[in-house]
Amino acid sequence: MRQAVAIDGPFTDPGIPDGETSVYRGSVKGEIVGEGTLRVEAAADAYVQRIDMLALEELDYALELRFARRDGFIHAEHYALRTHYRGEPVAVEEGWFRNVRVLHWGAELISYPRDIAPLLGCAVALRGLDFAKGTRRTCSLWLANTVFWDLELRVERREDVEVPAGRYPAWRVRARPSFEQIGSALDKIVGALLPPFVLHFEASAPHRLLRFEFPTGPFRWNPRGVIEAVALD
Repeated sequence: MRQAVAIDGPFTDPGIPDGETSVYRGSVKGEIVGEGTLRVEAAADAYVQRIDMLALEELDYALELRFARRDGFIHAEHYALRTHYRGEPVAVEEGWFRNVRVLHWGAELISYPRDIAPLLGCAVALRGLDFAKGTRRTCSLWLANTVFWDLELRVERREDVEVPAGRYPAWRVRARPSFEQIGSALDKIVGALLPPFVLHFEASAPHRLLRFEFPTGPFRWNPRGVIEAVALD
């Protein structure tokens, strides 16, 4: 049996074909709250991930995220997310991740880690995991501005998953924020209290995201949300 291994560094290039399009819908407590389309444009040196999403019938999101492709690996380069409410602008979030330095904990000026992954970019970045039972790794989850946090990932097992797009063999991956950098005691407490984040990626390459189950809040009584694939082209 393969031993669990820890892998760090940039994600492996999953080999996504140009024009790949996936439609997802989100629900909370069984009620649909949003739907979106994810499209990947592939070139020899980059992937451009585009998401157009409507939430609660009133919030529109448009994302463009560029990943560089180099030497069999990918890393995030540029992120731009625009949000509108009933057609009126709400926010513009933009970030550049290469050849820059940012303020980090302890008043340090550092470069972004090469495994940086914006939250909405995880649908592409995490397809570069080493999909084998027991594999563990961390990555740097970019949240806003220059703020990022360690995310711990573990490939738990292979299993079939049923989504609106069909039934697929998949890899089950568990994710959780890591507080080991602050202290092992705090990390254990948070790990025991925080509900799990569970992702399913198609078992066959290029490992499309099929399902993402997550807590809608930090407490056990907060309802869980689910994002599922509706159509895969």
